[in-house]
Amino acid sequence: MEFLNILNDFERDKINLFTAILDNPNSEIELGSLQDSMNMSRYKITNLLESLNYDIKLLTEYPGMVINTHTVIPAKNFSRHTLSMTKKYYFELSPIRILMVEILSGGDFPSFQKIEIKYSWPKTFFYQQKNKYDKLYKEFSLTRYADEEASLRYFIYNSFVFFGAFPQKIERLSMRNFNALQTISNIQKFKAELMLWIIEKRVWNKKFISDSSLVIANELAEPSLLSFLPISRKKLLRESLFVIQFYYYTGIFNVEELTVNSFKKEERENFKKITLVFLDDIKDLISKNDSYQDEVAKLCNEISSQVILDKICFIQTDQFSLNIQYFADVYPFLDNKVRRVVDEIAQHWVLPDKKRAYFNIITSMLTSKIPFSKRDQVSLCIDFSGGPYVNSYILSLFKSYVNINVSVSNVLTSETDLYLSDQYIEYHLLNQVIWLKPPTPLDWAELGEKIVEIKQRKYQSSKTN
Repeated sequence: MEFLNILNDFERDKINLFTAILDNPNSEIELGSLQDSMNMSRYKITNLLESLNYDIKLLTEYPGMVINTHTVIPAKNFSRHTLSMTKKYYFELSPIRILMVEILSGGDFPSFQKIEIKYSWPKTFFYQQKNKYDKLYKEFSLTRYADEEASLRYFIYNSFVFFGAFPQKIERLSMRNFNALQTISNIQKFKAELMLWIIEKRVWNKKFISDSSLVIANELAEPSLLSFLPISRKKLLRESLFVIQFYYYTGIFNVEELTVNSFKKEERENFKKITLVFLDDIKDLISKNDSYQDEVAKLCNEISSQVILDKICFIQTDQFSLNIQYFADVYPFLDNKVRRVVDEIAQHWVLPDKKRAYFNIITSMLTSKIPFSKRDQVSLCIDFSGGPYVNSYILSLFKSYVNINVSVSNVLTSETDLYLSDQYIEYHLLNQVIWLKPPTPLDWAELGEKIVEIKQRKYQSSKTN
C-alpha cells in the first residue's frame, strides 16, 4: 500500500509536490513543468505551493522557496531533512493516526460516540475516516499470512515508522529490562521501542498473538523481555517469540545466527528446500576454494531465514524498491543471477514482496566474504601527469568517495577497462576519462556514468557469447 494515503488528500499532494521539486535538477523550476508532472491546474499548484511554504516556515522558521508568477526557486532549507519533518508533522495531524492511537488505547475500533466526545468529529467525517482506515488496512494485510492481531500491530508499526513518528510521553520501561538492546543504534532502538510500545498497549487490552503468526522455535523466546506484562506464562512465551521474530526480521538481532533448528518443526523442511534452491542457482558463482564453505553455510542460513520470516512479517518496503535499479546498474551479472534466484524460490515458496526478497538476497551476497561481484568489477588505471604523489592523492579520493566495485591500479595492462588521466593518450578501444586536478562534482558524475556503461557493455557481451 502507499502509506502517504494515510494523510489527508491536501497534505499528501503537498508531500508529492515537495518530492517533485526536490527531484528536479533545476535551480529555477517552471510552474508549467510542475503542472505537467503533477497533472494539476495552475490554481491548485499555486495553492499547494503557498500552503507548503507556510508549513516549512512554521517548522524551520524560514520559507522553503521563493514563489514567482511563473517559477519556483527552492531555498537552502528545502531539503530531504525538511521533507521528513513535514511528513511527520502531517502524520501527527492525520485523523487516521488518531484512530490508530485510539485502537491501541481501547483495544478495538473506537465508537462514533467516543470520537465525537473526545475530538468533536461530525458523524459523516467519522465514517469517512473509518472507511478510509478499513481500505488502507485491507490493502496492507492482503498479501500476508499472519493472524489479525499480528497484521494490526504491523500496520500501526509501519505507519509510524514510515512517517518517523513516535508516541509522545511514553514510559520507556521495557527497554531497561533487556540488556541486549542497549548497544544497538538509535534507529534500531526506535524500532524496538515502538514495537514494544504497541505490544504493551495490545496486551493490556487482552489482545494476544496466536501460534499461526509464529515461525521460530520456542527455544528462542526471551520471557524477561516482556516480564513487566501481567500475563500467563503461555501467552508471555508467544508474545516474546513475536518480539524476537520481529527483531531478527528488522536486523535488530543478527539473522545470520538463525539455523534450520531455529524454526518450528513444520518450517524446517521449507528452510532446507529454500537452501537447496539458492545453492543450486548460485553454484557457478562460488569458488571451489574450501575456505568459503563456512561463509556459504552462513549465507544460506541467512537467506533461508529471511525468506521464511518474510512470509509472516510485515515491513513496508517502498524505500527499497526505489533503489533496486542501482544494483542492476552497478552489478549487472549479479543482478541477473539474483532475479533468477528470486523467481525460482517464488515457484516453491510464497514471497509476499519479491522486491524485498531481491534486496535481502543481493545485499546479503554483497556483504559476505565470498567474491560474488567479481564478474561485475571494472579495472581502472589512474595515471596523471603530476606523478606518483598526484596519483596517490587521486587514489585516496577514489577510495573515499566511490563505491562501485572497481579494481584500481597505476599500471596500464591488457585487462584495463578504463583509463583515468589528465591527458589524452591514443590507445584504440580504450575507454578514457579526463579529469582536472582536483576533480569537480561533474567529473565524478561522468566517471560513474562511464563505469556503469562499461559494466553494462561487458554484461551484454557475455550474453551474446
